[in-house]
Parts: sequence; C-alpha cells; structure tokens
Amino acid sequence: MVFKKPSPATEPFRVPSLGEVDQDYREIEQKIAGLRNDQSTTALEIVELEQDLRARQAPSMRSGVAALLGEVVDTTLEQRPARLAELRKHAGDIEAAIEILQRRLAERRDRASANVRAAAKQEYGRRVKAVAEALQQANAAHLELIDIVDQFEREGVSWTALGPMQPNFLGSAYDGHVQRYAREARELGYVD
Repeated sequence: MVFKKPSPATEPFRVPSLGEVDQDYREIEQKIAGLRNDQSTTALEIVELEQDLRARQAPSMRSGVAALLGEVVDTTLEQRPARLAELRKHAGDIEAAIEILQRRLAERRDRASANVRAAAKQEYGRRVKAVAEALQQANAAHLELIDIVDQFEREGVSWTALGPMQPNFLGSAYDGHVQRYAREARELGYVD
C-alpha cells in the first residue's frame, strides 16, 4: 500500500519565511549576506597576498633610494605589508559587524515568528483538525475491531490465526493517544 499526500484543490500552502513577513528581518538578512560576500572576497585577497609575500621578496632598498641610484624597484612590493594589515583589520571589522547583525536578527526573530504564525494559523488549524478527525475515525474503527475480538473471546474462538492486528500505537481505544490529541486540539481551539 502506497500512501500519497492528498492533492489540494487549490495552490499548496507554503509557510512564508521570516524575511517575507518582516521587512526589518529581511534587511538584516540581506546585510549579513552582503557582509558574508565581502568576508569571502577579503579572505581570498588575504590568502593571495600572503602567498605573494612568501613568493616574492621585498626589495632590498626603498623605491626612493632606487630612483636616486637610477634603478627601478617594483613599488607594489613595498605596499604589500600595509595592504595586508588593512585587509586583516577589514576582516575583523566584518566579523564584528556580522556578530552584531546576528544578535539583532535573533532579537527580531520573535516578532517575525509571530507574523509567520499569524499568516499560517488558519492553515495549521485546518490541518490539526483534519488529523484529529482522521484519528477519531481510526479510533471508531479500533472500537469496532475490539468489539469483534471481544465476540471471538466470548465464543471461545481461537482467533489469533487471523493475525492479532491491534493498533496499539493509538493507545487505549477508550482513553489513549487519540483522545489526548483531540483534547489538546480542542483546548487550543482547532476542533469544536
């Protein structure tokens, strides 16, 4: 037996993201994404510069001295240590900014979550109700099964050769998991 998801008559419901229902949350997410891109680019530039520093030695004299001597020195080689320090500082600033934004995002999550819950509450309730109704139908079938087993027992029939198909996962048919689920759904207002 293959179980399939029921196909709804309308477009399937999709829970909106936190950023879709809260503009501030979305803006913080976008800032973090931009900083992560900058962080990646900066890290790559640091690695490349470190490799270049190891591969190419700094000139033995400053460019001003070389010019006075009539020699040419690659001035970019002199600028590398300062550029590396600048990149490392920038990387630290990015990391600090991301940490601050992540704290702000966490602070904003409750408000955004409330907006998502409000947008999805009706659909959630519909699905909880559908499960409660299906479980109650299953429990009614469970009671019918108990009835026939009780009849077998009263008649002294050795019935277990039929296969003891007791739905124990539902709990007791009189006060089990189904009843508890239905009670909780009623208490939360999803079921009448």
